[in-house]
Amino acid sequence: MRFTKLTWFAAAAFCALSFFAPTVINAQLFGKSDYTALYRLHNAQSGDHLYTTTCDEKNNVAGSGYAFEGVNGYVATRQNRRLVPLHRLVLSNGEHFYTTNDQEMRNLSQTAGNRYEGITGYLSSNQQRGTVPLYRLVNGGNHFYTANEQEKNSFLQAAGSQLEGITGYVWTSGADNCGGGAVIPGNFPVIYAQSNFQGPAQAVERDWAGNKDWEGKPHLIRSIRVPQGWYLVLYEKRNFGGKSYNLNGDWSPQQGDYWNGRIRSIKVYQGNPPPQPR
Repeated sequence: MRFTKLTWFAAAAFCALSFFAPTVINAQLFGKSDYTALYRLHNAQSGDHLYTTTCDEKNNVAGSGYAFEGVNGYVATRQNRRLVPLHRLVLSNGEHFYTTNDQEMRNLSQTAGNRYEGITGYLSSNQQRGTVPLYRLVNGGNHFYTANEQEKNSFLQAAGSQLEGITGYVWTSGADNCGGGAVIPGNFPVIYAQSNFQGPAQAVERDWAGNKDWEGKPHLIRSIRVPQGWYLVLYEKRNFGGKSYNLNGDWSPQQGDYWNGRIRSIKVYQGNPPPQPR
């Protein structure tokens, strides 16, 4: 068979498309269900913090000296080239330890008395939209990991506490398969699908123009946490349209509240209240 210049060009283009297509397809396949809650539990007697993504472990450990502290962020359930594994080990002193540094993981795994327990999930190696830093802190022999800025700052006020750096970046929303709640990364305002700050949740760290997932399929906004220093303007239509309502504190509507299930978009302000209409 004789190849013309046009045939060679088409063949080259086909090969190039075949080479790059898997990366593009894999990126497109990452949806909300590919990010799962990272649950945090604390043993007050030993000082150990346990982080897990499995419901069975969360429930079993909660009955053996560990208190459930909520969701510490969301991690990816599978890897691509921008994500790094979060390794989990048990050190010789009984502490659970987490790292995304492969060399650190190997060194600790080879140390007598330590035990490698596998990959807890995958973190982003760089900050991207929808992620916040997962800080690693230490005090004495116990490490602490949090994506909450206020928790980090409070921890550092204790004598002997140190910030060891950023382990990686976790997402502020994802699938909460066990019904976690409580701690939300970043100390941002948080919308909830059920009253009294229960059910599926999503942090709202910037203006939110609306999303079909929060229009009844699968849920509606039925309560909102607003940390001190944050101010929200709620709108009844997407893209900040229709009636509006200013909110500067937690909101869980009573029966007959006009805004129960009607919120479609939110303006977010920090530090200063929203401008008053003229």
